Amino acid sequence: MPFRFSILATRLAFVLLLTTPSLFLTACGNSENTVAANVDYTKADEALIQKYLADNKITTAQRQPSGLYYVPTKAAPTGTSAVAGKTVSVLYTGELLDGTVFDASAKHGNEPFSFVLGEGKVISGWDQGIALMHKGEKGVLLLPSALGYGPDGAGSDIPPNAVLRFEVELLDVQ
Repeated sequence: MPFRFSILATRLAFVLLLTTPSLFLTACGNSENTVAANVDYTKADEALIQKYLADNKITTAQRQPSGLYYVPTKAAPTGTSAVAGKTVSVLYTGELLDGTVFDASAKHGNEPFSFVLGEGKVISGWDQGIALMHKGEKGVLLLPSALGYGPDGAGSDIPPNAVLRFEVELLDVQ
């Protein structure tokens, strides 16, 4: 009986040895497709943002390495800088590039939204964009989909891979 078990174990090990590499190769193929899809969305998002800027004759947009664009609309260079670890309070309106509003402070009784900057409690585009501002400033953040809700979208209001536009006023930095 021990001999039979040994043959069975050897055959099982052989089958596993042959099939395991194909599992890894299949997984690699999927990640390559995912990377390619992300590159496609990055290019598409950049094109949409560039078209939006051109259509709206916006020339003051500041592009960040992440693909985020910041358009200052009211400067406050002497205001306290928003930095990671500080609690910031903002008024905002979030919309799709076609102007469809999906959220706003006005929908929440015009109460400021507060969060600790840089802790990942908000979409990464907010952490990055608000960090470009000073207390008292107003601006527009244009977020590529990867800095917003990405391929998942958010509920029925924000479709997958949507470029987002936020009008933001930084009320306080503590």
